[in-house]
Amino acid sequence: MKELIATIIAGSALGWIAIPHCYAMCGPLHISVCALHREKSMKALSLFNLGRVVGYTLAGLLFGAFGEFVNVGTARYCCPESSTPLRGALLSLLFPAVMMFFIAVHAFRKKGLKAPGGNWLSKFFSGGLGKLTMGGACTALIPCGMLYAAFAMAIGTGVWWLGGVFMLAFVITQTFFMQLGISLGRLVDKKWGARFEKTFPWICLAIGLFYLILFILKLTPLA
Repeated sequence: MKELIATIIAGSALGWIAIPHCYAMCGPLHISVCALHREKSMKALSLFNLGRVVGYTLAGLLFGAFGEFVNVGTARYCCPESSTPLRGALLSLLFPAVMMFFIAVHAFRKKGLKAPGGNWLSKFFSGGLGKLTMGGACTALIPCGMLYAAFAMAIGTGVWWLGGVFMLAFVITQTFFMQLGISLGRLVDKKWGARFEKTFPWICLAIGLFYLILFILKLTPLA
């Protein structure tokens, strides 16, 4: 139960952090959905975001399963419990640590996060509502630094279903405010987006350091 609560809190916290980025970077996708379905824009936007929730959650299950495989497979085939100081450590924690450091360095060098390319999604937007929902699910494939950070943290859960819970908490938190802001016709001011771009690399460094410390704390010394 403690792991479940901690995973929900972590996913929701990252969702909060992602809000300014998602307004600036993914807001145009949502606006496009509304513009192409003017007569039923709220229904179209809701179905699009429903697809996003499903797509992100399924991706979280897969990445959580990968983290579980890393933990179990390494202990079974590479590092037996009695042979190295790695015994008892959750090696999946190294994935979010390394990924966060990588994203932070990239963001420092590029002076911000690059907007995800979503031109290939346009063919889903002009189709029927079912196709629009599928397009929402496919946004889990968008190349996006924030999304990669979330996937890395899903791996760090080390359990397939906790990975799904993490991504579900992340996408619901982020999507709620995305839909609310666009429904009210208000987006985050550009100055907040600019501030986020400056602080995001430091946030990634802090998260990466946190996961690295967690990994070190779980190292079990040889008797």
